[in-house]
Amino acid sequence: MSDDAVKTAQHPAAAADHPGGVDYDDSWENRWNDMRKFGPTGRHLRRIVTEMVSGLDYDSLLDVGCGQGSLLATLMPLKPQARYAGVDFAAKAIDVARRRAPQAEFALLDVAAGHLDRRYDLVVCTDVVEHIEDDVAALRNLAAMTDRYLLVSTLQGRMRDFERTVGHHRNYARGELQAKIQSVGLEIERVVEWGFPFFSPLYRNVLGAASGQGTEGHYGPGRRLIAEALFHLFRLNSWSNGDYIYVLARRPGS
Repeated sequence: MSDDAVKTAQHPAAAADHPGGVDYDDSWENRWNDMRKFGPTGRHLRRIVTEMVSGLDYDSLLDVGCGQGSLLATLMPLKPQARYAGVDFAAKAIDVARRRAPQAEFALLDVAAGHLDRRYDLVVCTDVVEHIEDDVAALRNLAAMTDRYLLVSTLQGRMRDFERTVGHHRNYARGELQAKIQSVGLEIERVVEWGFPFFSPLYRNVLGAASGQGTEGHYGPGRRLIAEALFHLFRLNSWSNGDYIYVLARRPGS
């Protein structure tokens, strides 16, 4: 990643200025790392993204909102010779991601405020846009970094109260994300709506009733065993009906 690209990356704001008042540095260090690595939805996210990008032609990949790097580490073996990079709002996430995927390049970036000065064949952005108040600005910046493909995942349907406590500004209405991606100049290639019935509504309703408790923090042997069982149960979820939406889009003419 060039010096100019790094200069365009925006340093994370103070915790009080984070979306929803969430301290993302502390959250990645103490709350979300194991959830993303061992949790059933994080594992299925990596499985679904891997399936969706495995047939695409790309030589460079950027993960925007890379978190602790588990998605990058999963995707890198698909095309070992490709160039990989990750950006995130939280410095602590970058620290963890750099250890998990040392071959990739990393920088801090607030995608709502700016973009890197180069394009990548494939840009992925998972579980990010729901955290951003001006999501259209973020999508516009994602499109600016996309040379061929953009893959965005997020939540749609009814928003649970606990989701606001982790910084969510919205759940999307059906068709809303696709329309916003089209509004920034990209064409929709494929849509996956995953989750019915065991993730949505059942698992999301349980999390809502428990105010999101039970998914964060350290995963010891017992929690890992439960997460493993849920992962296999979630294999039965539909890919055409559910609240976890994945949209693959393409730059026209690419």
